[in-house]
Amino acid sequence: MFTYILDVFNSLKATGLVAFLIAVIPATYKLVKPLIEAKIKTEKNTHIKQGMELGLKLANAFVPVVASMPALSNSDRKKVVNQFVDSGLKESGFNFKAETIEGLAEQAYQYYKHTLKGDNHKAPVTPAPTNDVTPDVPVDDDPEVFNEPQSSEQK
Repeated sequence: MFTYILDVFNSLKATGLVAFLIAVIPATYKLVKPLIEAKIKTEKNTHIKQGMELGLKLANAFVPVVASMPALSNSDRKKVVNQFVDSGLKESGFNFKAETIEGLAEQAYQYYKHTLKGDNHKAPVTPAPTNDVTPDVPVDDDPEVFNEPQSSEQK
């Protein structure tokens, strides 16, 4: 059996197949390695992007609830939202830094404040009542609109 293996090896060596494999294997490795690394990086980026989207959705859902709680101070509201988003992300298998979670909460609050006009820091403004009474009679800017058409005999 050992002699058979040596005969095969000698014939391959004689044909140059061993030299070919020695040249092709490292070249293939050098070509494939960057592709594999790029694929791994893409998968990591996709995972991070999914986590950020989930965190923002959690923050967008929870910020309006917390913003309407008058018993909490601003810093307490921020802490509660950060804890909620962090626990929601950890339950889903994502682990982000505290600064990232604070950024997601701040982005959700700014969206709530500017886009949804839900800022509760401003006092509601109600117009003061006036003594001016407007009549319910329509105002006529064009006097000919309400005139009845005149026949040729009336002219």
